[in-house]
Amino acid sequence: MSDTPDTAVTASDDIATGPAHAKPAAAARPSRAPWFILLLLLLLVAGAGYYWVSVMYRAEQAALEAAFATHSTALEGLGRRFDENAAELAAITDGQGTLESRLVDVVRTHDSLTDSVKALYARDAQVSLDWILAEAEYLIFAAIQRLALEHDASSALAALRAADTRLESARHPDMLGLRERLTRDITALEAVEQPEVEGLALYLAEAATRVDALPTRPIAGFDTSFSNTRDEDVAPGNWSGIARALWRDLVSLVEVKDGQLDDDVLFDPKLRYLLGQNLRLELASARLAVLRRDDENFRAAVQLSGDLLRQYYDGTDGGVRALAARLDETAGIVLDPPLPDLADSLDAVRALRAASAADPAP
Repeated sequence: MSDTPDTAVTASDDIATGPAHAKPAAAARPSRAPWFILLLLLLLVAGAGYYWVSVMYRAEQAALEAAFATHSTALEGLGRRFDENAAELAAITDGQGTLESRLVDVVRTHDSLTDSVKALYARDAQVSLDWILAEAEYLIFAAIQRLALEHDASSALAALRAADTRLESARHPDMLGLRERLTRDITALEAVEQPEVEGLALYLAEAATRVDALPTRPIAGFDTSFSNTRDEDVAPGNWSGIARALWRDLVSLVEVKDGQLDDDVLFDPKLRYLLGQNLRLELASARLAVLRRDDENFRAAVQLSGDLLRQYYDGTDGGVRALAARLDETAGIVLDPPLPDLADSLDAVRALRAASAADPAP
């Protein structure tokens, strides 16, 4: 029991003074894990570098070398093409020089020929001018004849144009006044409206052949029997009764059934022939007026033909309607339009020709 407190005190003293009086422990040794990780990373980087150099770099280097070879080949081709183009350019330059020299020769030759032509024109100008004026006079005179005899404005216009072209070829200053007159006459002829005479005459001739085929209006019915003759006691001495009986018999010979018949109804079948001949005669008269360019007689014949068609022929027939419509259309045609007078142009060319003959100097 006595030892217990001392033991407790000693234990408590040891506990209180334990850490301070304890012996120092041995120093801890450093860890090797970081160095191992660093070494592993270095090995991985070295392997990746070796792989890139041995595999990727060589592949890229091979691709670059192939591309370089391709570009080198293309560059060589471009060089050859450049050389060829340079050779062609040199050849073209040489050819251009040759052409320029030839062009100079051609210009010199042309100038020489021009001088020769001028010399020939100066020598024979008077003879050539007289021939040109003679041709122009003939053409103008021919145009006047066509207008006076045939009323042919188209042929006269062609003749005047030919005369103007011939005068233009002379290139002489004295021709300007004459060409002005011809230009006025040409303009006047171009303004003339020429009817188509030949076609109209052919149509009228063909229409005259179809007259018999045109249907007429219906023929009125009539009675020529003597059934309606009135009987009357006539004494031998009754002259008035005899006269009345005769008059009644004459009146009752023909009895018209319809008292409201129009004037355009044909009462006699024989009138058809006379009607057709009359229409054919009017169409022939119109055709003759067309050929003679007689406006007054043409309009009269066309008017009479149209009246006959409308009054006595069947208007529902297509042929009758077509002929009547064509006649109405042609009624306003001017067969003889006013034509210009070309006498001034003829007098001008003759005066110029006389003046040229009087003064032989070119």
